[in-house]
Amino acid sequence: MLHFRMNMPFYLMAFYGSVMIAAVLLLRALLKNKLPKFVFPALWGVVLLRLLVPFSLSSPLSLPVPAGLTGLSESMAIHEDEMTWVAEDLPQTQSGTAGAEATGGDGTARTWASESPDIPGTDNDTAVAEEGVMEGSSGYVMDTGTSFLPRSFFPGNNSLGSDSLRNALPALYLLGLAAVAGILAWQKITYAKRLKGGLLMEHNETVNGLLRDMGMGHVLVFSNDEIASPLACGLIGPRICLPTRMDFGNAVLLRHVLAHEAMHIRRRDNWVKAVMLAAVVLHWYNPLVWLMAKCLASDLEAACDAAVLKKYDTDQRKSYAYSLLAMAVSASRSSLLYSAFSKTEVERRVKGILAFRKASAFALLLSVLLLAGGTVASATGGQAPFSHALTSYCASSGSRWGVKVEITRDIALGQRPQKRAEDAVFSVLDADASQDPDIIREAVQAALAREFGVERSAFDVSVSLCLDAETVDAQYAEWGIECLDNGFLRYQGEQVRIYRDEMLGSYQSREDGGVDIAVRRNRLGEVTAVDAWHAGDDEYDRRTKELERHGSRY
Repeated sequence: MLHFRMNMPFYLMAFYGSVMIAAVLLLRALLKNKLPKFVFPALWGVVLLRLLVPFSLSSPLSLPVPAGLTGLSESMAIHEDEMTWVAEDLPQTQSGTAGAEATGGDGTARTWASESPDIPGTDNDTAVAEEGVMEGSSGYVMDTGTSFLPRSFFPGNNSLGSDSLRNALPALYLLGLAAVAGILAWQKITYAKRLKGGLLMEHNETVNGLLRDMGMGHVLVFSNDEIASPLACGLIGPRICLPTRMDFGNAVLLRHVLAHEAMHIRRRDNWVKAVMLAAVVLHWYNPLVWLMAKCLASDLEAACDAAVLKKYDTDQRKSYAYSLLAMAVSASRSSLLYSAFSKTEVERRVKGILAFRKASAFALLLSVLLLAGGTVASATGGQAPFSHALTSYCASSGSRWGVKVEITRDIALGQRPQKRAEDAVFSVLDADASQDPDIIREAVQAALAREFGVERSAFDVSVSLCLDAETVDAQYAEWGIECLDNGFLRYQGEQVRIYRDEMLGSYQSREDGGVDIAVRRNRLGEVTAVDAWHAGDDEYDRRTKELERHGSRY
């Protein structure tokens, strides 16, 4: 299922376009002499499409938006040693819920959510925005999108520099854009004035006859003493301009020159260059775009030569190469503006002409694959930022697992997608008898794929252990862990200093205690071992020194 939108942010157009430019440059360096000459102008056209058109097409092949480009604070992971901050008025939760505990000023244990989703049972108003019983189910959903951590907690908020710099960037961009557009416009106007002095060669039967033979009899040809080499110019009414120094009595030279310039017009290369200039103006700050423009101008000339040479035999190709050498000059004019002869790469072009061979079947097949791949990369290689959230945290009394679902790409899911998705999740949780998180994850993905008619990989299903306090207490009791009335734990009669249950997402610490413990569970959520480090053990002493090094933060 495809989802098309015209909402690609400019910075992502520039990012994906730059990636594509780098890819085409690499292919060009490796395969330029092994593929038909039309391939690379076509690939550059795909790049121009990505640079200029803000389309966002989501498909199963779409690449995710790079985390660094969607907002630094959103992509930051909250490390465990940063989670020691806690508000004094944060309400206490029941034992066994996902969270981390710290010692409050009154000596009681306090808990807050960490990297695991909020687990049913908490009364934290800042984390729970919605709770409702699903019809026909004993489960409930919880909105976990709100965090009590203040925005200033995330250093990423200030990593982009000062507000004044951020405010100045748009002005600097527009200033650069205006400067580049002005320079190109000045070059265009200056050269256009020089071309106005040309004389129409309407009575030259040799020129007119050659153009009619090429099927380009409607193209006007001018002679001009202000130019040094032939060129094709104009978009709406394209024309060919020839220098007056040219030997018009040399029919072979004239044929080659007209064939080359007429081919530029037939292939609409001046339109391609106009689009290329638009990309250069919009992305003036990007050196890759300027390099692309230079390579595209060169590739257009090579493709034009190749299109002409298809009709020539070996001797005619050599003659065509001599014609190029005869007309090439060291012109100061920018080749970005017009399709024209230039001495800049004439040696390379002549070598390519002399080595010209018709493309083999393998080269044509490879060309088709490259063009298809480039088109797919442009169409589906990127998508605009979107909200990944689909469901709230869903938990059922009939399952020890809770489920939360996000979408991996931008897709249209119809009306009431959250309600429909949560219904599908609860249908799986209520019917599941395996208590296996992998089976639950696959079943939820399959149910959502059927519900919304998209591929399974469009859904990222998070399955986390969700146990009520009584179940947790019973499990811990079997391993000698006792939960006290004040929320702290005791292990085999000793006061616990630091406690961790990774799968459950539960943590606790206090300043005193004689043992540190870590509860280990298997993939089904069953407790399999308790690791304990007692006072006097090397590991316990190492952990103590680590805490002291961090300022005794628990």
